[in-house]
Amino acid sequence: MSAEGLVSDDYILATGADAARRLALLDLVYGPDATRIMTGIGIPRGGRVADIGCGTGSTTGWFARNVGPEGEVTAVDANADQLAVARSHAEVDGHPNIHFVHASAYGTGLLRDHFDVELLLCHLVRPLDALREMAAIAKPGGIVVCFDIDFTGLFSVPAAACYARVQELLATHDRLRGIDNALGLNLPRLFRQVGLVEPDTAFIHPVYLRGEQKRLLEYSFF
Repeated sequence: MSAEGLVSDDYILATGADAARRLALLDLVYGPDATRIMTGIGIPRGGRVADIGCGTGSTTGWFARNVGPEGEVTAVDANADQLAVARSHAEVDGHPNIHFVHASAYGTGLLRDHFDVELLLCHLVRPLDALREMAAIAKPGGIVVCFDIDFTGLFSVPAAACYARVQELLATHDRLRGIDNALGLNLPRLFRQVGLVEPDTAFIHPVYLRGEQKRLLEYSFF
């Protein structure tokens, strides 16, 4: 297949129930810091939140609890399998204030100037277009939060040849697909390009000496 043929927004990792183990580990690794950051920002009780690229709904449920029954959360994902899992989690957890939308991040169909927004861009070949959509649906004075990756920041100590090889393979694949796996480093610039003129930044760099968390890169690869 040519490089041109690989350029696509198709999500190459497992989705739906097959993705549960990887996504649970992802939440275990990054969830506490993400929760700390969002708690510090302040999600208003009774607020309206759009969770773009909601996946299986871990963050969606957190938003639903924090806005309370008087608030609303709209969870958007382009993958129907992910939405099905997220919807089942919402039903089990008792979150009737979550509305699910099957749509692209480039065109959500949501109301303009209406939401606080949380999104993830790193799987998209057109992240700037997605961010423009997020800026458009965000209410005046609202908050746009984006968590994204800097793949170049992953390393092992001591250095391991197999670890470096996995990184090389993933980086090559992403490059052929037109995906920037160091997108997190460019977020301030992208925010300014869509008119979000005063971005703040924070870095999350977890370190593990033992346990299942050390296998995150392995889970992402397989």
